Amino acid sequence: MVGKSNRTREEKARIVMEALSNTATIAEICKRHNVVSSTFYNWRDAFVAGGTSALELGKSSNDIKVQREMENLKKIIGELTIVNETLKKLNLQGEVGGHDDSRSTEIHQAVCLQTCRCE
Repeated sequence: MVGKSNRTREEKARIVMEALSNTATIAEICKRHNVVSSTFYNWRDAFVAGGTSALELGKSSNDIKVQREMENLKKIIGELTIVNETLKKLNLQGEVGGHDDSRSTEIHQAVCLQTCRCE
């Protein structure tokens, strides 16, 4: 049964760079480091395509994009929560929903300003 490699990014990069230096054959390098040749070629292709960052264990670029989007959405939720709480307080004070159109306009402008400041 073939297991997942436990090699670090640096180890993989070192092995690939050793092979790229042409000091030994790929077969010799794989044997010396106890690496299956197909695994080595996967490392080499990833290294050539993206350098050592492509060999990094951890988050992919898609994971990073998703994380940034989640952080952005959390920020928006926080901003909307502030606006919602402000409107609730004003409503409880009887300042929203009355017949005073100028007061409603002022409240609307204040909420808009608060939202703009959060961005």
